[in-house]
Amino acid sequence: MARESETTLECARKELQMSEENETFPNALEAALLLVVLFGVEIAIASVLLNISPFDRVQPVDLSGLIAVAGNGLMFCFLLSYKKLRYRDLFHSARNSVAATLGLLAIPVVLLVPGLVIVAGTFNAIVVKFLPMSPEDAAALEMMVVPTPLTILFGCVIAPFLEEMLFRGIILRSFLRQYSRTGAILGSSALFGLAHLNVYQFVTAMAVGIVAGWLYERTRSLWPCILLHAAYNAFVIYSQALYEATAEDFSAMFYFAVFGLAIGSGLFLLKLLMPAGAPPRR
Repeated sequence: MARESETTLECARKELQMSEENETFPNALEAALLLVVLFGVEIAIASVLLNISPFDRVQPVDLSGLIAVAGNGLMFCFLLSYKKLRYRDLFHSARNSVAATLGLLAIPVVLLVPGLVIVAGTFNAIVVKFLPMSPEDAAALEMMVVPTPLTILFGCVIAPFLEEMLFRGIILRSFLRQYSRTGAILGSSALFGLAHLNVYQFVTAMAVGIVAGWLYERTRSLWPCILLHAAYNAFVIYSQALYEATAEDFSAMFYFAVFGLAIGSGLFLLKLLMPAGAPPRR
């Protein structure tokens, strides 16, 4: 009986080791080409949908969300098949459970978000100062933060899942096997920013990507990254709606509270995920 149990465990270990192929795909160049292919797929899907009667009356923002879902779905069918990677391993390859990971990290990750939004927004304001938005760009970005049911669905649920699966679950996962930790996180974050196809979202997307990349590198789980991404988008949408509803700027006390919580949460995450005495990882 003991021999049978050992054989079963050994088979399970071998199956886990063989569960992923092409571990170093994509490299940096291949990842950039994947984005180009993804854009091409989305353009092809858009051209088809716009010629179908019900879809030609859909709002552009809502249609772009649908196109992104379809394009990413096709991309993942290829990537997961090519890498022989299971969804369970893609989302959470850590030894500890999903419940334990989120139970420990959920609150500090969420409390980190408002401060991250303000810091990223400040850098974005600098970009806008030197590269003013056209009226079309401003209108398009404003539409993305209107709290409609579809905006919330795509921005706070679907996009965090799809984008984290690609940029952290596939690209960063592969980069960490080929490049230094810093290079892998910065490289995947830069691609994440470029994928938004405009300079105004590049800065904010890269900021989110760096934090999400660090969380993934430390936990080997997509769930904290998805939570961070979803909370970030939700805070952007609802803080904008609150600001427009009150027609007043937030008070100084609000900013003190936000940065205090963000600093405290950041220090807690550093202490938790980078324990004293741990060997430095490149």
